[in-house]
Amino acid sequence: MKAIFVRNALLRMIKLIGAFFVCLAILIFALGIWFRVNNIYINTTPSLAVGLYKKLDAPIERGAYVAFCPPQLEVFKMAQQRKFIEISNGLNGNCPSGHGLMLKQVMAINGDWVSIDVTGVMVNGKKLALSEPLPKDDQNLPLPRFKLNPTLLGPSDVLLMANHHPRSFDARYFGLVDQKHIVARVKPLIIFFINKWRKRWITQT
Repeated sequence: MKAIFVRNALLRMIKLIGAFFVCLAILIFALGIWFRVNNIYINTTPSLAVGLYKKLDAPIERGAYVAFCPPQLEVFKMAQQRKFIEISNGLNGNCPSGHGLMLKQVMAINGDWVSIDVTGVMVNGKKLALSEPLPKDDQNLPLPRFKLNPTLLGPSDVLLMANHHPRSFDARYFGLVDQKHIVARVKPLIIFFINKWRKRWITQT
């Protein structure tokens, strides 16, 4: 009798746990649809403040925050394999490349002079803060070395950085980005916390 009681209790518990996970899955799915309809993006990386960002109907300009789809390049494939960036899903965009959206800040646009080397990123003769590329990631694996001789940016060129975090995966490693990959300009909607010196790479931004 006692064994039957215990078995029934376990079955009820399993059903409750199953129902909880089903409800959780439905909630996540519904949130994904709501975020898409309302043009809201989630940033979980330390590159920018962690929180929700909303699409802004405004031109791309220096200092703006943007969401962009990483193109199909080896450097972004490597980044996804090492968990610097996420796989595309309903909550972080539907990029053709299969990579999740990345949120960065525009640091240089058409008409700016930009150079990138082992000493850092220069914009119009001034070095950006925290722009020195790191030789290795936190798994002690070598990071790509990108070099760009002084270049005058054209109409479609943008330099995307996250200059408040030294371990951001940004232009130091993948160079300039074509504006056609930018999905939207965004602004912070709800900021949960800012973790400037987090050592672990998550994505992102």
